[in-house]
Amino acid sequence: MNQLLHLPLREIPARIRQRQLSVSDLIQATLQQIERTEPDVQAWVEIDRDGALREAERLDRLAARGTVLPLHGVPVGLKDVIDVAGLPTRAGFAPLADHPAQADAAIVARLRELGAVVLGKTHTTQLAFADPAPTRNPWAPDRTPGGSSSGSAAAVAARQSPLTVGTQTAGSVVRPAAYCGVVGFKPSLDWFPLDGVIPLAWSLDHLGIFTRSVEDAAYAYVALCAHQRLEVPLATEPPRLFLLVDFLELAEPEVAAHLQDVARRFREAGARIEERRLPVDVHLLLAVHHVIMLSEMGALHQQMLERVPDAYGPRLRSAVEVGQLVPAGALLHARRLRRRLSTLLDSFLSQVNAVILPTASGPAPDRSTTGDRRFQAVWTLLGTPALSLPSGLTHDGLPLATQLVARFGHDRHLLHVAAWCERILPSLPPPPLA
Repeated sequence: MNQLLHLPLREIPARIRQRQLSVSDLIQATLQQIERTEPDVQAWVEIDRDGALREAERLDRLAARGTVLPLHGVPVGLKDVIDVAGLPTRAGFAPLADHPAQADAAIVARLRELGAVVLGKTHTTQLAFADPAPTRNPWAPDRTPGGSSSGSAAAVAARQSPLTVGTQTAGSVVRPAAYCGVVGFKPSLDWFPLDGVIPLAWSLDHLGIFTRSVEDAAYAYVALCAHQRLEVPLATEPPRLFLLVDFLELAEPEVAAHLQDVARRFREAGARIEERRLPVDVHLLLAVHHVIMLSEMGALHQQMLERVPDAYGPRLRSAVEVGQLVPAGALLHARRLRRRLSTLLDSFLSQVNAVILPTASGPAPDRSTTGDRRFQAVWTLLGTPALSLPSGLTHDGLPLATQLVARFGHDRHLLHVAAWCERILPSLPPPPLA
């Protein structure tokens, strides 16, 4: 495999600055990798080859004049619910296929400002819900890559792009990351404006990023947040962690045993770890999330469902129809509970640097589903930062992942903790389809 495809994000602009690399060469290598692997992976709904090459040439001219930007030349893919000017935002929904976006989403405009090169749009489940996309898991084509950010996770795993952007309303960043063996980082709610992103449930939608390492995730996050100094969180002192027993009990045996082994490794490296339960029943948190998500989906899609009912996949249509039946009183009660539970869980999370739990209940299941959202939806409801860290393989070679969660707003702190954890764990090889 071309070694350019393995460069850490921060090294790309550094090499360009030192005249050791051109953006055009990197984009050509990336497009060749997509061409080679895409028939098997199907991560992309559209690749803007000509646009990416034109932008690479422009950035090379800029570098020749002495200007190198923080993400100069970094290839990036955007989940196809995110507007890219001139390209349709199809969202896996036929009625949207012929309507090119008039402007870039806020996150796309920021990426371009930082020097990133937009490669194209990655596949999503229909309108970012649960009807599976055509994407295959690069570790096993008969397994799901997860959803709804299916193509974004698979593209990073298949070394088709070192950075992609997705969204999460239940578990759609960290779960696909876990199934595909990459890092998925969902920062705190409202960390970046959602202008130009098709909503699924307004009060739950998050943007998130996929990379090959925690350092890459930290570098991209810090750049996107416009911090004055590009200080990337690296390994720190051993953290204090809670291992959440509630989720170990819900996990498949192999996953639960794996997390216990991960905790053992962390302890041996100096981390202080206690087994604890959440101060509230997991199922209450999931019920509150479910009521809010379905209610907001029902309101959002009411008129569209009336106009084009046959365009909806069975899972999305069912969820929208159920959401329209939720009484207003139930939604208001769920929102009150959300505020109360957020306060309670913030106090719990304040006792440690982070909590750890499996990212998903098991490895990637078959492609008839996008997986179990229970292990991620709790943190989406609370708006807390969550990161999925590849941490091993099953007996038959599928990725397993550890999820780390910190208090709301403590995104950079969570990246520090995750960087320490990543250093302790063995790295995964590229998947077979890469």
